Amino acid sequence: MTDGGKLEYKCRRCGQITDSIHTPSVLHTLVSVMNGYTLPKEWFGVPVYKTDIHHCSDGGLGVSDLIGGLPDKKED
Repeated sequence: MTDGGKLEYKCRRCGQITDSIHTPSVLHTLVSVMNGYTLPKEWFGVPVYKTDIHHCSDGGLGVSDLIGGLPDKKED
């Protein structure tokens, strides 16, 4: 799980899971965010947080939580 992948957030309001942020190392990113460490600046154009704002499909706004990461699929 040290490979790159997308971070997953789950909305508290509607339950939707989104994966819009890609990271070069899912494990490094999750450990860093959980412990308040700074990520390398060259990894992201935006900071990564434990929570985010989610635009629900019904027009409402929810708070989403970082729930994990999904590694990139490896081509055979």
